[in-house]
Amino acid sequence: MTNMENHLKNQLDLALSPSHCEVLNESSQHSGPATESHFKIVVVSSYFDEMKLIDRHRFINKLFVEELTHIHALAMHTYTPEEWQKRQTAPTSPECSSKS
Repeated sequence: MTNMENHLKNQLDLALSPSHCEVLNESSQHSGPATESHFKIVVVSSYFDEMKLIDRHRFINKLFVEELTHIHALAMHTYTPEEWQKRQTAPTSPECSSKS
């Protein structure tokens, strides 16, 4: 796990006490030399129970306001425990069209 992966995971754990949390560094799937530029998070938390999807994403964006100045892309998959129980997985990230 990279430093940024660890940092993102720790911040999500502290802020949301998630029942499930994944932070995946997908930088190698994209073009360019950056090793910590593209991340995917999958977070399941009861904190999201009464929140609309847009508000969940706003919460994550606010939580990572500083980090997003260094990260090129952050895919967010935010679920309530009930939603996760039905789904059990997040969508696969699309392939980068510019990867050579």
